[in-house]
Amino acid sequence: MLRPDVELKNIAGVDAAYMALKDAGVRMVRGVPGYPINDLFTRFQKDEGLNAEWVFNEKIAYEMAVGASACGDRAVVVCKHVGVNILADPMIISVSHSIGSGIVVIAGDDVGAFMSSDEQDSRWYGKLAEIPVFDPSTPAEVYDSILGGLGLSERISAPVLVRVVDVVLREQGDISRKVLPVRHKKLDRSIWDYTMFGKHQKYLLEGWSQAAEESERSPMNRSSKKGAIGIISSGYVSNIAAGIAEEKGLSHLALGFVNPLPRGLVDDFLFGLDHVLVCEEVSPFLEEQVHMPKVRGRLTGHLPRAGPLDEESVRNALDNISMQGGIRDVELETLAGRGYAIGKCDECPYTPVYDAIKMLNVPVAGDAGCSIQAANPPYSMLIVAMALGSAPSVACGFNEKGIAMMGDYALLHTGLPALLNAKYSGKEAVVVLFANREAAMTGGQTLPDVTGLVKDIFKEDCVISDSGDLSTDKVYGDLKKLLEAKGLKIYVVTGSCPAGRKHKNMLA
Repeated sequence: MLRPDVELKNIAGVDAAYMALKDAGVRMVRGVPGYPINDLFTRFQKDEGLNAEWVFNEKIAYEMAVGASACGDRAVVVCKHVGVNILADPMIISVSHSIGSGIVVIAGDDVGAFMSSDEQDSRWYGKLAEIPVFDPSTPAEVYDSILGGLGLSERISAPVLVRVVDVVLREQGDISRKVLPVRHKKLDRSIWDYTMFGKHQKYLLEGWSQAAEESERSPMNRSSKKGAIGIISSGYVSNIAAGIAEEKGLSHLALGFVNPLPRGLVDDFLFGLDHVLVCEEVSPFLEEQVHMPKVRGRLTGHLPRAGPLDEESVRNALDNISMQGGIRDVELETLAGRGYAIGKCDECPYTPVYDAIKMLNVPVAGDAGCSIQAANPPYSMLIVAMALGSAPSVACGFNEKGIAMMGDYALLHTGLPALLNAKYSGKEAVVVLFANREAAMTGGQTLPDVTGLVKDIFKEDCVISDSGDLSTDKVYGDLKKLLEAKGLKIYVVTGSCPAGRKHKNMLA
């Protein structure tokens, strides 16, 4: 039961999230660095009572949260949207297997893929995992989502996902602080009386059904029936929609508790309206669930199919809401159109390595770390750059011996199993490992020295060099020999990123 506390004004979303963790008595926070959640997690780390630690990957973070939950401590996991892909395995399984004290996953979505390897909508994991999802639009809703989500998590014995975006974390607003009494609820071991199928049945009958009931009466879902034209919105876009609805006298349903969809509330809102525009970021998560002839949105072409929404796009859609077909021409974003590409830092110690790899004319794989910059001018040499730590496996799929570029954080994140698999199965590749002892692209968090570990595992197949001793010609010669040799080879280059570094915007 929530106990009212105090009203606070002009609180940023980041601080609202911190206050929610404190007021819920959270005992463990685990996170993985990345935009847009770095500042949020840094705020948590300033309070030793939260026990907030960065970890190597999101799967580890979530599994630690499950351990805390099982023993009676509330836990929070913080990651960016692509990180939810990594923790999805244990998260989905934990739903059927049950948890103890509350677990909330705070997923930071990068709308428009501003600093990410893709644009992704974390809300879909709610449907896949069958867990509640909150999509807050204000600092107050950030606070209520996290605090209320921890309580809901304990009532249904399953995790809750709170999707946040950068603009909501930076926004300021008023919040009402409360206290969520600590229960120290432990995992109920009677769950082991059921088969795996029986566990799923039990959750759907008890936990999921309760979540559906609570979404119908949640104060985070607000309906206002006025005119014959309506807007359904969620997340930050609800602020845009609310202003336009008030100005034009439109009906408006703002959803903050988006999964399970409050079907009764939505149906009541839709009844009697001539047309409804669904405004959400970044995909038609709600629109697909309320799709009918009078509903407009991204699927109908009234709004852009992807990316952020602004006031102009919403107004334009409303002006053309009676039209059946799409109204927007799509101009694909290109590097040339944007006018810049992300380049290496000034005084990057690994420049000779980049230059040498470019000269070798072999297939090259990178990932979401610093190596992704080799995809852009002046190098333009990557064939593939996907998830962090993916480069070794991608290179092992080439039809000729090529090069995988990755950093030590990528190695610790997911890359080490890929290297071990390549070694065990006798694959042909050269892995260039940049060992700078920090997560350089995602916040500069410090890392352990991995050179000894790699040398111990790969022995004579591992060459370690200091970037300060290298020239382009030296690296070229070293890599050429490794490419000509048989088997997997590891070329480790140690170095430190320059102080005050900043990735340059290169003209595209």
